[in-house]
Amino acid sequence: IGASAFVVRNINSHRIRLLEKGRRRRRSSISVYSTSTPTTMSSLSSSPSSCNNDKKTITAKIVSIDTLPDCGSRLRDGHLVSFPTETVYGLGCHALSKDAILKVFAAKERPLTDPLIVHLLGTPDALPLWDPHNHPILRLLTDRFWPGPLTLVAKASPGVPGVVMADTGFVACRSPSHPIARALLAEANIPIAAPSANKFGHVSPTQAQHVYDDLKYEDVWIIETPPPSPQNQTTPMSCQVGVESTVAKLEHDTITVLRHGAVSVQDIHSCLKHAGYDQIRVTATTKHATDQTVPHVAPGQTLRHYSPDIPSFMLGTEFDVEGCCSSANQQQQQQSLLLQNSVVLDFGGRLAKWKDTALSYYDLSPTKDSKQAAQTVFERLRWAEQVEGAKRIYFPALVRTAQQQLDEEDALLLAVQDRLTRAANGVIINRLQDL
Repeated sequence: IGASAFVVRNINSHRIRLLEKGRRRRRSSISVYSTSTPTTMSSLSSSPSSCNNDKKTITAKIVSIDTLPDCGSRLRDGHLVSFPTETVYGLGCHALSKDAILKVFAAKERPLTDPLIVHLLGTPDALPLWDPHNHPILRLLTDRFWPGPLTLVAKASPGVPGVVMADTGFVACRSPSHPIARALLAEANIPIAAPSANKFGHVSPTQAQHVYDDLKYEDVWIIETPPPSPQNQTTPMSCQVGVESTVAKLEHDTITVLRHGAVSVQDIHSCLKHAGYDQIRVTATTKHATDQTVPHVAPGQTLRHYSPDIPSFMLGTEFDVEGCCSSANQQQQQQSLLLQNSVVLDFGGRLAKWKDTALSYYDLSPTKDSKQAAQTVFERLRWAEQVEGAKRIYFPALVRTAQQQLDEEDALLLAVQDRLTRAANGVIINRLQDL
């Protein structure tokens, strides 16, 4: 998503305080699926998690990979299993069972306008879910990028449940490369629909504990990755990519990247060009983020997404970092005091001047390594929201302009920029007085 897709707001201190007050409300205030109502946004109920958690019973449990056969049976029977992938943890269900799919929406408190990605072992399992007209191009892309962090969206074949597609007629499919995800798919012997295993809008999980923290009151088994050991050199300890998959939609003679991930626009273009498909146009969307009341063909399209439980703000590339910490005048002293109850997530040392002033500080990658940043961005956003005394989170923009985002070939840099922009609800601060 280009920078032009987001609202850049110059907001005064009063509006910041109002935003902070609103953002402190738990995600339970959003509209979510309810089994007693029709599947339209206008009829969705308020979140069940608005009840007092003290009165709830913890039903989720963390299980080992030794339980994979039982987890497969559980999925076939219509229950939920959370599992690691190379991107983030997924919350899986039987992809062809409407009842099972609705359990995912209920557990996540997710609007039915936000579709799910169907996970499969490979191309032979995916092709029956897509309209045959698109099979040649889809097969080319799956042969090149699967298993791996690319989700392909195309017109669905008859028989795919409408609820998994937000009734758009387009189904999203991918084949994960994580060995535990693949082992689970083999044990279950069914397609598994799986969004990220967190409450809707919250920071995505990359560890079993993250899933448990969000979904402990839901009936879900959470598969834990085994710790590293001399005997275990093949199973990754956690989600190695760290951010969700690239999502690319095929329609007519155009492929549009709807969500940035580890596979770039250039990667897809090169694959098609090498195979002689020069007529296929490959681009990335620059349209404004859509409201959650509008049915989406792919997940991750709402502006507010991946958000910590405390207000978060992105600092624009023109922000005067050094001036903020200066003691030259009273206003700047006030900004310095503001940082004392703020967590700073940096990239490439841009906010290093704030390290000694901020309540807590962490650089996602001092060397500007996008792979390193992607692997830790969600873990550190969850850490930041739990720092004692923290009232807000600040992080810098990684890419300067919308055009630079269109030209940028570092897919993971764009992916991290996208996640942080959505974590900040699109709020980009460019002036000292906006803090």
